[in-house]
Amino acid sequence: MDSLDLDQVMDEIIPRGDNRPLAPPAPNYPVRQRPRATDDATAALDLVSQAAAAIKELEKQSAQAVARAHSAANAVREKLERAEDRGDRAEAALRKSESEAAELSAALIQTRKDLEGVQSQLAARQAELAAMEQRAIAAEKRASESDASVQRIVDAIRTQLPVKVAEQAKPAA
Repeated sequence: MDSLDLDQVMDEIIPRGDNRPLAPPAPNYPVRQRPRATDDATAALDLVSQAAAAIKELEKQSAQAVARAHSAANAVREKLERAEDRGDRAEAALRKSESEAAELSAALIQTRKDLEGVQSQLAARQAELAAMEQRAIAAEKRASESDASVQRIVDAIRTQLPVKVAEQAKPAA
């Protein structure tokens, strides 16, 4: 901050370079007022000194306030930077999560397609198995019927063979 040059201000108010003597008091003024003029000058100098001291105190307080403001601004800037970093990390995590969710979604769709294909194959195999079971049942039934037919034939042969063998043995005997 630019500080006020007290000497310059005082020179403007009370020129020091001017060596002219003060004008003699007017003849109708009493002599006792002359010392009052020097008291007024002293009082004015005191007021100027007090004003300068007040200005310096204000400048000091202003400088301190500015320093506190800079400190607060730096603290806020650092908090903002940390918040921005957290925001950036959160956005990165969100993008990663969205990417993973998209990958999982694609994997789920593929898994559903695979499951539908396996279910279709299973249904076809079950239909084939049911048809095979029906054919096996029919084959078993035919086999049982064939066995029963063979058994009847064997039984018929046994019942008739001894008779025919006996009949054939009779003429020869």
